[in-house]
Amino acid sequence: MGHFKQLTMSHYLGIDIGGTNVEFGIVDDNGEILYSSSVPTNAYGTVEELAQEIFDKVKSGFKGDFEAIGIGAPSVNLETQQIEYAPNLQWGDVIPIKDIFSDLFKKDVFVANDANAYALGIKVFGEGKDLDNFAVVTLGTGVGLGTYINGSIVVGANGLAGEIGHFVVRQAGRECKCGNMGCLEGYVGAAGIVATAKEKLEFSSGGSLLNDFQPSDISPLEVFNSARKEDPVALEVVDSVCHDLGYALSSLINLLDIQNIFLAGGITNSGNILKRKTEKHLKNYTLPNLRNRINLKISTLNQNGGGILGAAALIKASNPVLK
Repeated sequence: MGHFKQLTMSHYLGIDIGGTNVEFGIVDDNGEILYSSSVPTNAYGTVEELAQEIFDKVKSGFKGDFEAIGIGAPSVNLETQQIEYAPNLQWGDVIPIKDIFSDLFKKDVFVANDANAYALGIKVFGEGKDLDNFAVVTLGTGVGLGTYINGSIVVGANGLAGEIGHFVVRQAGRECKCGNMGCLEGYVGAAGIVATAKEKLEFSSGGSLLNDFQPSDISPLEVFNSARKEDPVALEVVDSVCHDLGYALSSLINLLDIQNIFLAGGITNSGNILKRKTEKHLKNYTLPNLRNRINLKISTLNQNGGGILGAAALIKASNPVLK
């Protein structure tokens, strides 16, 4: 019977809840995504409605069964398995995410911070298989951090570690949705990048590619793509974004001696400009004896449904039977 279990491929449902979209899919033991879909996060007034939509889509789109559900989401308390006070979600202050999905699907559910799940995805399915120390920074609507040190994810006393998006990079800066001022997310998150672009355009002479867009149509990816074309305003914006990101990452490196850092999320699809400029600023703030040991990379998992794979990896990491 045990031999038969080794030959049988297990399947898992991975769900990645972001501030803009929810991506989900069925993943096998090899990290192949057999089915995937996505829905807009704000299209659902409650998590119960979202769970029902995912249930219906998976039931119609994937004809097999699956072992369990992994969910990566922002602001997860690992101990309670609840989402608590997530600034970019509109479903209330405390969301019993595990109970909602387990009651509907009748499956075991494992929930973790989305960036921690992504880090596990890199460890289980990606370029971190042979690494015992690394970090991943997820760049999207919010900014998250998953840190893998000495063979374990760093979760903190309350399971809430990794909120690098709320590391203050500018005292008395922009107001953040968390209630603080000057948070990294306010400058490096999607809305923050767009806000900086609009500020720069307001004082520009009008010779920017970004002026071809309606203000509501400017996106972080358009800013980075324009910067790659040497647009002066876009280059200013990107340099500002990369400066703040590099500054925050330097503190992480100086504190924890993290050598390998992976960047993931939408703007990492813009090519090498993000890595190159962030690395330049990062090294300016890093201790001299660590400066030349930093290995900053764009995660390859980013091109292959990284959030879904991370959520699926969470199941394997949480359940000793599946390891």
